[in-house]
Amino acid sequence: MSPSIDPSNQPVRISCMQVAPDFERAFRKLYGKPCWGVRPGYGSFLTLEFGKPHLVVREPIIASKSASKGTRKALARRDARARGKWHLWIYCCDWEVRSKGRRVGDSTTRAKIQKAAVELNGQKLVRFSIQPQTLQCQFDFDLGASLKTRPFDSESEQWLLYEPSHGILTLRADGRYHHGRSDRPEDEREWKPVETRSRSSRTKT
Repeated sequence: MSPSIDPSNQPVRISCMQVAPDFERAFRKLYGKPCWGVRPGYGSFLTLEFGKPHLVVREPIIASKSASKGTRKALARRDARARGKWHLWIYCCDWEVRSKGRRVGDSTTRAKIQKAAVELNGQKLVRFSIQPQTLQCQFDFDLGASLKTRPFDSESEQWLLYEPSHGILTLRADGRYHHGRSDRPEDEREWKPVETRSRSSRTKT
């Protein structure tokens, strides 16, 4: 007769969820680099440059007839500006900037966006973190500033990190991300879950 097995004595296998390693791999290259050229964009957009600057020129574009007069006028101009080796675009999300715990600015008004940009400019990125359940992200800087982002809907792209050699890392509000070439067509991009399952571990009860 085989010996009886007491289930209460058996090890339990636990599956752990963790953030996809692509995020740390991408932002690790920016740690210790000062951001520069921080400035507001359209609406609540905010852009930050990292690394050696280079000139980016956009030739005039003929806008569609449905575009507003202001948009047609802006696109009709040639645009030339300095871009960093890395370009972080805070896109469709709610965000705020704090300095040593005090709120400096946020995405609600043009004046508050400008204050946030001034506070961040020149500070070195030292840490990036993401909460996979809420998709709240935090960018910490060396002089005490922190930039926090969170989704304002269930599908928009929260932020985009443009990397050297046409790389891009994009976080979406539905809990998925893309890490690949920026020149790849939208419909060919692979979107992966932010949370990945790590190897299961055993523990005794």
